[in-house]
Amino acid sequence: MRILLVSVLFLLLGGCSSQVDTISYYQLDGGEFAPNKLGKQARANIIVSNPKLTGHLANRGIAVEVAPLQIQSANGHLWSSSPSELLLQASVVNLDNQLSQSRVIPLQLESAINATLPTFRVDYYLTKFQANQNGEAVIAGIVTVYKLEHTSATIVYSQGFNQAISLNDDGYGPLVSALNSAWNNVNNAVATELKALIDKG
Repeated sequence: MRILLVSVLFLLLGGCSSQVDTISYYQLDGGEFAPNKLGKQARANIIVSNPKLTGHLANRGIAVEVAPLQIQSANGHLWSSSPSELLLQASVVNLDNQLSQSRVIPLQLESAINATLPTFRVDYYLTKFQANQNGEAVIAGIVTVYKLEHTSATIVYSQGFNQAISLNDDGYGPLVSALNSAWNNVNNAVATELKALIDKG
């Protein structure tokens, strides 16, 4: 009897350990870099800082609001890397495409800028990056643009944003797609402001 019980336990444990939970990974997409960008005449440098996300939003699990004061993070549906990295990458590509006469680089490559050109830095602070209870993908926060001159940084633009896009379907795929569209909308608005600042000089 004891041998039979041990055998059953062994089979049960073996069966449990052989079941592997699959994880789906997601990423954001800002588009493709414009070809031959470095060969063109640049009018300004745009440095993009890593977007900052509050608390749970910085986790790799995709956030979904389940009650007014409760947000759950998915375990089987994860961002392919930290949300900050994905948002940065999408921003750099999007702004680079929108600002054809500017050199757009992430903060990590700041040393590669042309020091003779006007230089701006873009900082994002996100308070929402999730699905809400109304079936929408929501991105909210503040964007601040600094003009950098020698050792000083002057705020030349600061604005709150709140993008909400209705989901076309249930599931994490449509949620990620809507978040991607919302983030592109935020960056398109920032690109418009940067164009005005560059033209102003």
